[in-house]
This record gives sequence, structure tokens and C-alpha cells, in this order.
Amino acid sequence: MRVIDAFDAPVRTLAVSPDGRFLAAATATELATWNWISGEELNRKPTRGSVAQLAFGPDSGWLARVCRRDEFELTHPETGRRVHSFPGLFSGGVAVAPDGRTLVATRTGSQQRVKLEQWELPGWREKTGFDFWSPFSRLAFSPNGEFLAGIDTNLFELRIAVTGGLNGQHRIRYVGEGFFSFSRDSQTVVFGWETDLHIMETSNGNKPRWVTCPDNRMFLDVAFVGSGRHFATVDGSPLMRMWSAESWQIVRGYDWGFGDLTCVASSADGLAGVCGTKTGKLVVFDVDE
Repeated sequence: MRVIDAFDAPVRTLAVSPDGRFLAAATATELATWNWISGEELNRKPTRGSVAQLAFGPDSGWLARVCRRDEFELTHPETGRRVHSFPGLFSGGVAVAPDGRTLVATRTGSQQRVKLEQWELPGWREKTGFDFWSPFSRLAFSPNGEFLAGIDTNLFELRIAVTGGLNGQHRIRYVGEGFFSFSRDSQTVVFGWETDLHIMETSNGNKPRWVTCPDNRMFLDVAFVGSGRHFATVDGSPLMRMWSAESWQIVRGYDWGFGDLTCVASSADGLAGVCGTKTGKLVVFDVDE
């Protein structure tokens, strides 16, 4: 375990590059990147608004981010130099397909009335997008590339990545922003808002279980870790809870003594993870199964 003194403000979002080279994190006003192995800071720059999500491109050649109601920008993770940008207003969610050939983001607007934009990589050539989507703050492909999911404050949708067809949906009114994570085998997706955490089977969209946050707290983030038999949650307390993906019971908890945890992410191989804290620290940990 190691700790990076990253910011003087709460960490809002995290991303680890698929090749395990870089770590990126953002607060409401700042974005920075580090070497994942050494923890050396590589670049830091201000943002023009809150960053909802970060996504690395193929071979970690760029880092994608959307400031709320701002343009969609790709920057080099080491230098911060702008690599490419897309004009117009985007909602915050951005994702790269596991094969590295497609980049997606949703436009701003009303629910189920916006477009999911798609671009071919590496040349950023625009592909045919999908209509009747929602302005999601988070997007992600399943690890096998078959599904594409999105979430905002009161809607979660699971779609077929190739066609955009709806495969599962959950709608409810919440105040907090939503979060989700796919299992490593792509068979399930865990998603939620505030006090509730739901599981959905990707094959048919069924939702067999849900749990509530312990100690009357509110979930803030979730990430599958390790081999996929466990997922981690943070809820604004100092404790990261590890859950069994089979029993849906808490199997252990970790309090590293660095304050309240705000977000969590896993490395691509699942062997390590990172939590952001309310005081701006990044806690990098090894996964012990």
C-alpha cells in the first residue's frame, strides 16, 4: 500500500490505464496524472468544471475527459498537451471499447432524447451514433465488449454495444450521482445510487438482488477487483468494504487511516486498486483474495 498526496480537495473520479502505466484523478477543479508504478507525478492542469469520468485511450496515448457542459477533450497523460477535441456539449460520460477501436460519449439534453456519439480509433473518424439515449454522467463497455452501459441521477441502462439496443433498464428517483462496475467475466453489472446497490445479469437484464448501504450511509462508488469474485464499495467513511459477488455479504473492510473515501477504481488485471479521499489523497492498495 502507498499513499499519494494528490490534491487539496476531495477526489471526484479515478482511472487506471489498461496497460498499467498511468493513474489519473480529478477534483472539481483540477486534473493530474501519475506513473502507476512509481507514483511520480507527470502532469497537472486546471479544469473548467467538474470532471465526471476519465478514460484512457489505446496504448495510453491519451486521456479523455469531459468537463460538465464543456467540450470533449483528449490530452496526453504525461505532457498534458491537447491531442484532439470534439466541439459541442457533452454530458460527462466517456468510454473506450476494450479492443481500442471505438470511443463513445453522450451529448447533453433530456433523457432518452440525446445522441450517443461514436468515433473510430485511432483516427477519430465519426461513426454512426445511436439516438434516444440519455445524458449519462458515466459510460462503460463490458470487458468482453458486448455491452455498453450508462448511468445518471435516476436512470441506468444496459445496451448491446453493436446495435445500441436496450437490454436492461432501472429507473428510480435519487439525489446523488449513479455509479456502476462490470464483473470481469461480463456476466453481471453492479450499479446504484445513494443507499441502494443493485445487480443485473447482462444476458437478460434480470435484477435478482439488491442491498442497502451499512450504517445508514450512502454508497459513492463501486469497483470489481481481483479475479472478479469480489467488489469494493466506498461510502464517504474511512472504510472500504469488500463484498462477495456470490453471497452479497461483506467479507472484510479496510481502514487505512487516511480519512473518508470518495471513489474507487481497479487496475485492469484486478491485482491492485486505488481509492480517492475527501482530503485529496490517493491510496493505492494490493488486492488480497
